[in-house]
Amino acid sequence: MRLDFVDLKFFLLLAEAGNLTVAAERAPMALSAASQRLKKLEQLYGVPLVERHSRGVTLTEAGETLRLHAKGLIRGTEALNDEMGRLSSGVRREIRVCGNTMATSVFLPERLGAFLASEPDVDVRLTERPSRQIVPLIEHDEIDIGVIDGSLGVERLTLLPFARDRLVLVCAAGHPLARRATVAFAELLDEPFVGLVPGIAMQRFIEGMAQLKGHSLRIRVRTPGFASLAAIVGSGAGVGILPERSARQLAPAHGLAAIALTDPWAERELKLCFKEEVLGTPARRLLSTLLGTREVRPADGAAR
Repeated sequence: MRLDFVDLKFFLLLAEAGNLTVAAERAPMALSAASQRLKKLEQLYGVPLVERHSRGVTLTEAGETLRLHAKGLIRGTEALNDEMGRLSSGVRREIRVCGNTMATSVFLPERLGAFLASEPDVDVRLTERPSRQIVPLIEHDEIDIGVIDGSLGVERLTLLPFARDRLVLVCAAGHPLARRATVAFAELLDEPFVGLVPGIAMQRFIEGMAQLKGHSLRIRVRTPGFASLAAIVGSGAGVGILPERSARQLAPAHGLAAIALTDPWAERELKLCFKEEVLGTPARRLLSTLLGTREVRPADGAAR
């Protein structure tokens, strides 16, 4: 007896409905056919998959195990069919990537450029979101790869270390703080700030840290990007906060000093986040470029 994907899809309906009649209606199929499909699966694996009671059914331990693996198998097969269909029809392939501010502004551009230069038939759609919004997008298959704050707790998704950086204070070279090696964020709460526009996740995070201390930052002007923030800070209009790598790159052109923040939250680790079982071949090649490794292979049981 062979495994039938129609049987698996029905079993997932049954697990969700908790009732054989309801699952048969949703399928849709006759109740007798639904009962037969369940019987086939139990005969195939040699164990009861459900416990029957007056109100319906509940999954046994074996049934719960099958449910988890069935979801992965079906998603992986659908991803494989979709990818093979695009290849056979000559349709360009697109990888959906979403990262937080530090990822999209500092770490992803150069590596994405290298990948795109080597993959002329693959496109990348890059978007920016706060880390907490990225995880649900992956869970609901709306993006392929996310780059998130490494401190964020994530379940049922694969995480790989990607990059480390820290947030630093930037100020004009003549500012009183410019000679400091380090500074605590609490010392900056009364300073005039040059900020980023509110839609940028990093800016929301920084202002949230101030609010936790009972303050609202005095933002004199908001800019759309790191370069414009650095230019205004360099003129002496206020101080700002940037990822250290960006600050070091922009400092010479704008006469900036970069001072390390002593707060633990200033240390930032980024992780790549994705669903192992549905990641297509182009996305795996992109992961390899991002990680600087050979191609990331599917784990046992994942879609190939």
